[in-house]
Amino acid sequence: MSDRREARLILAILAGRWDEVDAAPKPEAGRFLTLARRCDVAPTLHAVLAESGRLDRLGAPVAKGLSEIRTKTRHDNLLLLARLETALDLLLRAGITPVALKGVDTLHRFYRSFDERTLDDVDLLVAPDALDRAIAALEGAGWEGPGEPERTHWFRSSFELPLSSPGPIPVSFELHWGLGQGRRYRIPAADLIARAHPAAIAGRAVLRLDDHDAVAHLLIHHVQHYFDRRLKWTLELGRMAASPGFSWEVVHERLAAWGGLGAAGLALAHIRKLFPALLPAEAYRVLPTARWRALATLPLRATHPLDLFHGTRRRWVQLWIAAAALERPSDLPAYVRHRATRDAGPGAG
Repeated sequence: MSDRREARLILAILAGRWDEVDAAPKPEAGRFLTLARRCDVAPTLHAVLAESGRLDRLGAPVAKGLSEIRTKTRHDNLLLLARLETALDLLLRAGITPVALKGVDTLHRFYRSFDERTLDDVDLLVAPDALDRAIAALEGAGWEGPGEPERTHWFRSSFELPLSSPGPIPVSFELHWGLGQGRRYRIPAADLIARAHPAAIAGRAVLRLDDHDAVAHLLIHHVQHYFDRRLKWTLELGRMAASPGFSWEVVHERLAAWGGLGAAGLALAHIRKLFPALLPAEAYRVLPTARWRALATLPLRATHPLDLFHGTRRRWVQLWIAAAALERPSDLPAYVRHRATRDAGPGAG
């Protein structure tokens, strides 16, 4: 059965459109909770509904389900944050001050309680010349990275290395030394770190991205994840863009330097569909969706309230979207060759 009604209700709750929420019939509990998990905002929905006094508005099964998910999020985040504290201490003792990325940063800035947002893993950025020391510090304390030939494949094909924390319940870490993507985006890590701001994460003095860098990266990141349904990043992008002194012109400058203007325009088309009032008109004026990109992806357009495109789990659809997001169509042949080599896996070549 369709979950469109539940999707519209989730979007209305997160946007604070309370007249719409109050007028809506109670959702089917199973569909609502399944969709809340898929959108990765179940604990956030619980917090928002509880604050507004509407937790019971959706019916007892939904209230109970959201409460259980938030309790699990609390337990999961406690474990993740404990491992994060240990990792930060190891890196700081090695003379490395990392940049906290995505949820590790936003959980500490935008949420009143650490159980209002899920944390899937830990993302930390280090300077490329500190990468070997960072890996040695973590692996020397029991963190496990991939073995060969997968390890070399990660170094050749991306700007991140997955690691698992020690202990009976491992926590996933991603150690980044850049935020770019081969043949797509050129994002100098040194510039990101030079512009980063001091931040207190888990009681440690580290860094966070400048909000303009963070928003520009989240727009590209949304395309890299093929416009999936996880809504937490979109909501946090809106919070960053509402910060004092924020400038969409600066975001344009960053994306132009990185080669990400085309991708950002497509990402904004999806954000406008999801939350029409989240961003100011200036965002869409400064970063428009190019007409040829809109036309090139028109056959993929979805009617579901949560989706910009349909079929995004299919490989050929992902390649179609990636091609439409390229900064220059002339880059397509080289990009296809690069993807074929990268997707061949560790044993290629």
